[in-house]
Amino acid sequence: MPGQLVHALIKIITHKWVISKYITGPWETAAMKDCNILDTNQLIQHADIKLKEWIEDPTPLLTGCATNCFGEEVNECKICLTEGEIDKRITDIMQKLLDSISAVIQRQLSDHLLGGKFAEPSDVLIKEAKSCSSTNISGERQFAKMKRVQSNAPSTMMTKIESKSMYAANRVGQDMAKMTEGERERNIIWAVKQGAKIRVTDREKNRQYQEKMRERLRERRMEQVQKEEKGREQLEGVVEGVYRYGGLWLTEVDMGNSLSSLSETRKKEAIKSQIKFRTQVLHCDAVKIALSKLSSLQLQDQFIQILRSPIPQDSQIIQDIFEQPEKLIQRKIRQKFEDQNTGFETLYTGTIVAIEENQHAQKEFKIVYDENPEAPCYQTIQEVVVDIAAGDIFV
Repeated sequence: MPGQLVHALIKIITHKWVISKYITGPWETAAMKDCNILDTNQLIQHADIKLKEWIEDPTPLLTGCATNCFGEEVNECKICLTEGEIDKRITDIMQKLLDSISAVIQRQLSDHLLGGKFAEPSDVLIKEAKSCSSTNISGERQFAKMKRVQSNAPSTMMTKIESKSMYAANRVGQDMAKMTEGERERNIIWAVKQGAKIRVTDREKNRQYQEKMRERLRERRMEQVQKEEKGREQLEGVVEGVYRYGGLWLTEVDMGNSLSSLSETRKKEAIKSQIKFRTQVLHCDAVKIALSKLSSLQLQDQFIQILRSPIPQDSQIIQDIFEQPEKLIQRKIRQKFEDQNTGFETLYTGTIVAIEENQHAQKEFKIVYDENPEAPCYQTIQEVVVDIAAGDIFV
């Protein structure tokens, strides 16, 4: 049963065949016809009655055994549902869709429905409404035609589609046929000049639009950079706090040894740094709590709870760096570098080949990149930890 339901839902929602074939398609076709607006009364009234029938029982619609909303025959539907595929949930979904469409008709076309002021127009009103074809329904008709053209040629510029639509709607060809040769020539020359001006204007508008989009992208990029820099500064502060108080505490004994010689204030700072590192960098599970309101003993209890929480597999490499940094030797990495001029990021592949001490007696990883093995890069263990946590190094 669940499989049938999914199959049926895919037919209804993905293909949208019911709404398109039986309701919106016929409406678009009707809108494209050049007729008096009052001539559509019968169609509107018939559609209103049909929708109410389908709301009561949408089965004929779902099985493809119905005429369209105007009572016209519909070509055979190849993706209709069978009665075995129709489920109460399918029926409920279709009833809600039809009810929404019916509500729109009741709201926007009430004057043309039975009982409306234009439902049974007199001959005089029909004669007066002849001009309405170019003011009331021509807009919908032109949109329907333009949509059809765009569906057939999606890569065509909208200005060209608009020009073609307006040329046909205004009957320019018929009007020009009634002109003298001299009038036609003058009008063509004028139209060519106007077209050139419009193209210049369009190019300028397009240039301004593209410039605004580039400026918007630059602003978004700067916002993203500032956000990333702020996040990196926070990570650097957390990692620095861990190194300041004896490195990463792996056991309760490590915590006791590191806290033994510290004042109460320093104890709080040290424990907070360890808690933040495990929650923000190693992503260990922990109950969110305001650390600033806890005493050092309470902080120790909180840290012990987090210490017992398992470290996610993705973050295990960071703890390994603290325990045995030599594990990274001969490991392949990918490191992200950003071009300061363009803002584009590039991933470089390299290998950690050794651990060396710099002039400040700090341990550094020596990284040799595949693209330029003659120019190795040196990063402290602390910098590598921050880069991994920030997503700039992938091990």
